[in-house]
Amino acid sequence: MTTPVIGQDCHITLTHADINGGQPYGFLVQEENGTRPGGVQITHEVDSYGTTRLWLYFDVLLSDNSINPDGSAHPATRAQDYALLLQYLGKMDGLWLNTPVGTFLNLGAVGWTADERHLPHSSIIKCQINNIGYYWPPVDVATLELSQWDGTLTWATSYWR
Repeated sequence: MTTPVIGQDCHITLTHADINGGQPYGFLVQEENGTRPGGVQITHEVDSYGTTRLWLYFDVLLSDNSINPDGSAHPATRAQDYALLLQYLGKMDGLWLNTPVGTFLNLGAVGWTADERHLPHSSIIKCQINNIGYYWPPVDVATLELSQWDGTLTWATSYWR
């Protein structure tokens, strides 16, 4: 199993230890005519106590015969992508969202999570996930991967899971 590459075979990835063997899974987002065309919309709120709340919105496009960003055929069917997306949206914590600007950690699907539009040949799922507890800005995915217990980075230069 190869790790999905954003901009090549997906637009975003979701990761959770209990899903897809803990490996990232790539999803396509609606690039045109969507409420968030081409990516992830992020809303930050800082309250008077200094607590940061984060809402991350993205519109997943599901379809048989989908085309990846690099023009190749998307290997999964609408049903396969939908089943995995619902698993991720069933997790209240431990989610990672990898975007073109980095990976957001400490996320969960809490509260309003999806608005689904199922059309004859495709589905558009408007998703929302939130930070759970402490807020961390997005981290570089390559640095994050080197931070695993057996990675090459030291305690002082890594992000520990």
